[in-house]
Amino acid sequence: MKKTLITLAAAAVLFSACNQAEKTSSNDHSATNHQPIKEKNVMMQAMDESMMAMHKAKQTGNPDYDFASMMIPHHEGAIVMAEAVVKNGKSPELISFANKIIEAQKKEIKMLQDFLKTASQKPSNNADKFKTTLNNSMNPMMEGMSKVKLTDNIENDFVALMIPHHQSAVDMAKAYLPYSNNTHIQLMAEDIIKAQEEEIKWLNTQLNKF
Repeated sequence: MKKTLITLAAAAVLFSACNQAEKTSSNDHSATNHQPIKEKNVMMQAMDESMMAMHKAKQTGNPDYDFASMMIPHHEGAIVMAEAVVKNGKSPELISFANKIIEAQKKEIKMLQDFLKTASQKPSNNADKFKTTLNNSMNPMMEGMSKVKLTDNIENDFVALMIPHHQSAVDMAKAYLPYSNNTHIQLMAEDIIKAQEEEIKWLNTQLNKF
């Protein structure tokens, strides 16, 4: 898992650097029609912390275990972002969307945590190939994140960052499925793909709307 851990660590550094750059540039924006966020941008901070947690997640070479282990902190990052919208957002439609994310992903986290309690940690015969595939699935998120221009409007930033965040969950699930050995985790991965691809379509209609 060495290669994966190095890549995730690099991603975390990249995101932190992007955050600092965007924080500096955001000071040039007018406060008109914006909801100012003190200190670090709350959405990028959630992404940074989620990536660091994924970097620290236990990896075994068993595809079912490793996918579950990494998806938990990934979901936790989405929940933090969604909770910020529920607390500080103004759009009833976006708040409703955020509440659905919180409910669905908390449920999935509980299922994943329960699975890990008894899951096999035995490396699979194709562990190295799976690690490479999972590693490569993270690249589109890093590219998408680097293109996001933060505004410190909590709703706009939530929408803009949730698109690559959701896409990374879809890509991770697609990377995992060919190596799946557990029916329950396989079904969850399929559900993640279906649900989050639909949510990405909706999020794209909401860009720069707030």
